[in-house]
Amino acid sequence: MKTVVTYIFVAASFGICAQHDHSHEQKPSNAREIWGNFEAGEHIKIRETDWQKTPIAKKIMKKGMLKSEYAYVDSIDVYSMVYESDSLMVTGFMVRPKEPGSYPCVIYNRGGNRDFGQLLVGTAVVQMGMIAAEGYVVIASNYRGNSNSEGKEEFGGSDVNDVLNLIPALAQVESADTSRIGMFGISRGGMMSYMALKETCSIDALVVLGGLNDLFIMKDQRPDMESHVYEVLIPNYSEESEQELKNRSATHWAGDMCASTPILMLHGSKDDACDISMAHKLHEELEKNKAPHVFVEFNNDNHGCIKHQAEVAELMSSWFNIYLKNESAFEAETSYKLIK
Repeated sequence: MKTVVTYIFVAASFGICAQHDHSHEQKPSNAREIWGNFEAGEHIKIRETDWQKTPIAKKIMKKGMLKSEYAYVDSIDVYSMVYESDSLMVTGFMVRPKEPGSYPCVIYNRGGNRDFGQLLVGTAVVQMGMIAAEGYVVIASNYRGNSNSEGKEEFGGSDVNDVLNLIPALAQVESADTSRIGMFGISRGGMMSYMALKETCSIDALVVLGGLNDLFIMKDQRPDMESHVYEVLIPNYSEESEQELKNRSATHWAGDMCASTPILMLHGSKDDACDISMAHKLHEELEKNKAPHVFVEFNNDNHGCIKHQAEVAELMSSWFNIYLKNESAFEAETSYKLIK
């Protein structure tokens, strides 16, 4: 993963936990109108995307940019998609290598809420694409209620099924080796990833960057999240706020996550979107439960760990290569590392 590519990957992910500043109304769904109904037994529809006719192409080819940094784009195919999740049509993207073959899969869990942080063609080409270029089928959901998807987002409620239902969708994707599935979550996507690990052991390796794992800490550090996100998106929040936040906070049930999935936590010590204290707390809980994990704290870095972009890329690549692609047994000298 080249440094410039990593920079765009990280920079495009800033503010993922931030509040949504548009209307609280859910936009009308039209995925079914766009894609048509699923046939019997069909779980996914894909369409190849000509990304060179989109704004990201201009950014990649921008004067002064080294084209060699994006040489990988010639080795991948980018697709928009819709898949079935609890009888809903949910949109997203998929990226895979052009070269025919059987590849391990990575489920990419986006951050944000509603249309803030939504997946775009640029997300697929740059962020998902750099992972796919290393030999993976990468798939990502916009979550229900967003980007023409049916249903209503619940910020870690029933929309967690939109992550889990990518697994049967992948089973219908040519070149996807569903015996090897990894997961990557950024910010809110970290919450979705941890909740998925509570439900399944089908995930062979997990990497989380700037993960949201304690909604109580988030509320204390950023009260705006309660009024702009929790109260708006979480069902029954006014009656059951304590329980609903606990349901979404991995620090309260770390021992209930799949014990066989190795977790790599990457977090900046100066993260002003998802405070570093929640990463420390989850690390402590994982330690108590002897869960296979490594927590890497990047000193004086922010939500996307922009100052340590090269280290983030290398650690992420190595983790998937060892525990997903090569299916190695978990082994780590230490469960905590501080990188200055």
